[in-house]
Amino acid sequence: MHCRFPYICVTWLVLAGLGRLAAENIVFPDDAGVIDVTKPPYSAKGDGRTDAAEAIQQALLEHGNGNKIIYLPNGVYRLSTTLRWPNGENETSQRATILQGQSREGTRLELMDYSPGFNNPGRPRPMLWTGGEHQRHFRNSVRNLTLHTGVGNPGAIGIQFKCNEQGSIRDVAVVAGGKRDGVTGIDLGQVDYNGPVFLKNIRVEGFDVGLRTAFSVYSVNVESAEFVGQGAAAVRNRGQIVNLRHVRSTNAVPTVLNTDATGMISLLDSEIAGLPAKRPEAALQNRGLLFVRDLSTIGCTNLSVTNLIENDAGTGQQLSAALVDEYFSHRPFNMFPAPFHTLRLAVKETPEVPWDPLNRWASPLQFGGRPDDTRDDSAAIQAAIDSGASTVYLPNGTWVINAPVEIRGNVRRFLGCEAKVFLGGLQGGPALKVMGPTNQPLVIERLEVEPANKVLIQHEVNRPLVVASCLGANVTWPGPGELFLEEVQSAGPLRMSSGQKLWARSWANSFEGPKLVNDGGEAWLFGLKTALGGTLIETTGGGKTELLGGLCNSSGVWKADPMFRIRDSSAVFIIGESSFNTTPYQTIATEVRGAQTRALVVPGPTVDQPLPMRVGGVALPLYSAFDGVGNVVPRIAQPASGKAGRP
Repeated sequence: MHCRFPYICVTWLVLAGLGRLAAENIVFPDDAGVIDVTKPPYSAKGDGRTDAAEAIQQALLEHGNGNKIIYLPNGVYRLSTTLRWPNGENETSQRATILQGQSREGTRLELMDYSPGFNNPGRPRPMLWTGGEHQRHFRNSVRNLTLHTGVGNPGAIGIQFKCNEQGSIRDVAVVAGGKRDGVTGIDLGQVDYNGPVFLKNIRVEGFDVGLRTAFSVYSVNVESAEFVGQGAAAVRNRGQIVNLRHVRSTNAVPTVLNTDATGMISLLDSEIAGLPAKRPEAALQNRGLLFVRDLSTIGCTNLSVTNLIENDAGTGQQLSAALVDEYFSHRPFNMFPAPFHTLRLAVKETPEVPWDPLNRWASPLQFGGRPDDTRDDSAAIQAAIDSGASTVYLPNGTWVINAPVEIRGNVRRFLGCEAKVFLGGLQGGPALKVMGPTNQPLVIERLEVEPANKVLIQHEVNRPLVVASCLGANVTWPGPGELFLEEVQSAGPLRMSSGQKLWARSWANSFEGPKLVNDGGEAWLFGLKTALGGTLIETTGGGKTELLGGLCNSSGVWKADPMFRIRDSSAVFIIGESSFNTTPYQTIATEVRGAQTRALVVPGPTVDQPLPMRVGGVALPLYSAFDGVGNVVPRIAQPASGKAGRP
């Protein structure tokens, strides 16, 4: 039959190869400061026979907690025990460690069959473990590899992952070796205070549960993921804020179990396949807050589905349908007349820039720059940029930038090999100015910035800019070019003006004051996390803002400002709050239309229909504000027995 959601169908072609070609042969220059575990003194063997656990673990122990890339070239690395991120002093443990393969298909970590300690599902054990309970697991990542749990290991977990503020699992497959083996593919719920975590281009095959999340803070953001052949559920969530986009579940078991009242799930642009003709249980089971947009079932067909959504919270609305336009488990809110649906701003995927061959790379080492000293490296970095290379890299270490550097010419990737940049002598100005050519996307990625209150990037021209996997990356934006943020932590405000467009995925802001000021632009946010006081988002000047899933951690002093401000503009917000120090936001939104001002305040507009509460704060299932100009016409609502309607 005709596919109602063609962009969903195309997603799986992207996942199958086109969108990942740039990430499938990750190699670094010899002087990049990358720790290759196959070289002395570790000499790990990827021959598919030798136990490599001790060698890889030694590399982790000697180079953990220091922004190092522990690199595995293509090969099969057999493991007899868990690989563990190393301890440090106080809250410096289990952080800033990156396990990096050469390619998802070519680099394989494989648990030996019938490994001791992995035989008891009641006491499961991970192949990879990245951290415990503290809240400073910054910059942990696992990239471009496959984990296989072997045969006869029913108590195996693929990855128990912990990170905070900025960290990710990217281009990773996790495969259960035996048909009935494996407890969890990716476990993000082993300890509290996990996130924001960004998962992108992942595939989980088998296990009882594909992805497990738990606890009420912080948040998990997943984009482009496949779950196949799970025994109990593709995704099981207890209390966490989880945002899912471009997910495909091929399973006879539920795709989502949202088991706790504080859990919030947003599911966008996704597909459920492999459904039995008569389902014994619902594909999506909810006891918290659930938002679904553009969900297709059983491929892209119009076959009916019995009991698609089982909702035991909010409105209690159940749903049987083959296609879902928009569904909300709880009553939405508005202050002025506005339809209860999202803005449906155009969503652009983060541009992919191919990974260049090494003969097109240059670094400031070639021009007199040196990391880990106090000398200014600005001139050497500029010389590397002007050398004609298309990739400029900063070898691992700390680089000093005292004068602005222009990224121009042929450069399309500015890569920190998990390096630090110290913005020493800059007096409020940017370290990196983005210049031409305007027709080529530019990626700036894998950097840690000190001090975090200074400006790293100024985006000056009409050029698509991607900022990814950066900690402390503040951006100013005077130019007209599109901006993509992906797995970025900032410590300063971002201001937009008329005509500018932002797509932000897994973006964390931790500072006092307004986080995003959108004066006439278009901002689409998927997985925002904020901390400390100040208005999260201001939308003015006819701007349009769409926040589809986020967490407001209401730390800091009493909140005098509203969480959101809207003035004669359009905005949609879906977000949950947590407050452990009794200082939650009292005003959730103030909205101005002409001479009228109205506010959404706690406990809500009416006594009988208050805002839902979670963890000392509120949960906002949908706040809808439309200015009536240039917005997408809402789709026709249908009753619950047909296509998804809106509350």
